Amino acid sequence: MNIGATAFTSCKECGSTKLTWQTSIVNRSNVQQGRLNTNDVECLFFLGCDECSETLETISADEVAALMSAASV
Repeated sequence: MNIGATAFTSCKECGSTKLTWQTSIVNRSNVQQGRLNTNDVECLFFLGCDECSETLETISADEVAALMSAASV
């Protein structure tokens, strides 16, 4: 599990503290758009800097779920 995802408080490039989590669906197969099944795509979360657009961390939805489960225990 990627515990480092929760450790960022500022951007490593510009030092800004304006960081935002975003999501994206990525095609992980060679299947054409419009013919995809759920097992052909993956949900990713990425942490980006609002000031310089640097991507600081990318983690899968499974890792996010594990982090949330661990935090609620």
